[in-house]
Amino acid sequence: MRILILEEMLGKLHDLYQAEGLKPGLLLKVGLKAGWNVVIGTDGQCGMAMSFTGSEEAFGKPKLDMPRLQTFMHKSLFEVAANYIGSDSWQERSIGVAAMTALSQPLITPAQLKKRHFEVSNNSGGYNSLIKKDDIVAVVGYGGGVSRMLGTCKELHVTDMRPRTAFQTVLITDRAVEYAPREVFVHPEKENKEVIGKASVVIVTGSSLVNGTFEELLSYRRNPKLTIVYGASAAMIPDVLFEHGVDSVHASRISDPAQLEIGMMNEMNMEAVMQRSQESQMIGRPAK
Repeated sequence: MRILILEEMLGKLHDLYQAEGLKPGLLLKVGLKAGWNVVIGTDGQCGMAMSFTGSEEAFGKPKLDMPRLQTFMHKSLFEVAANYIGSDSWQERSIGVAAMTALSQPLITPAQLKKRHFEVSNNSGGYNSLIKKDDIVAVVGYGGGVSRMLGTCKELHVTDMRPRTAFQTVLITDRAVEYAPREVFVHPEKENKEVIGKASVVIVTGSSLVNGTFEELLSYRRNPKLTIVYGASAAMIPDVLFEHGVDSVHASRISDPAQLEIGMMNEMNMEAVMQRSQESQMIGRPAK
């Protein structure tokens, strides 16, 4: 399965590594977690990407040839990425994307981003500063940032391939059975085109790079004022995303690779591990 944007990103990574004289890390370990795949490489080059494990009803059963994966140990992360981003298996594509996020880490430090004239800020509050009260916001993928956007815009719409019970509370009262928070309009993924087409702000999960829907989702836009990509799967060089019409990337960089590795091996709650081992940052287009 060819995902052209991933191929473009991998090519850009090659170019930047040559230009900056960087040495790619070698694969040491791969951690398969509930919902995540984590790649550990040498020289602190570590990365992760959503794997959809635990959501088989929506995404299908995982498929991974573990003996084949073992043959890539101690080989370049470029080789790992090149061999897995085109796989028909979302589990294997996730490993390829995680390898690309690992390779991106030396290139997405604030110093490196500013050197290449990108706007960069430590925006731990999420997208709130970018959203206005009259905005209609469409979020693809129900993530943690949704709760922070409550009350910040005119309408907040979320589309997701998972059932609502996976991320919303079923609220039972003497008057009704409904979902909370009430301020969020939740739609199935088959309504992506309609929801995205009406939005003034479009926010897309980086996991769409793993499942191959990223370019399709962006094609549904109708001149929004702002397009944002978020999540650990998008924690890679932003160049190609901007070339595809993205305005801002909100994805944490790994500031403590050792803590990520320890947490990956010893804890199931990767959200907590991410909070300890990563630093949030918002990357914007190069300043004019």
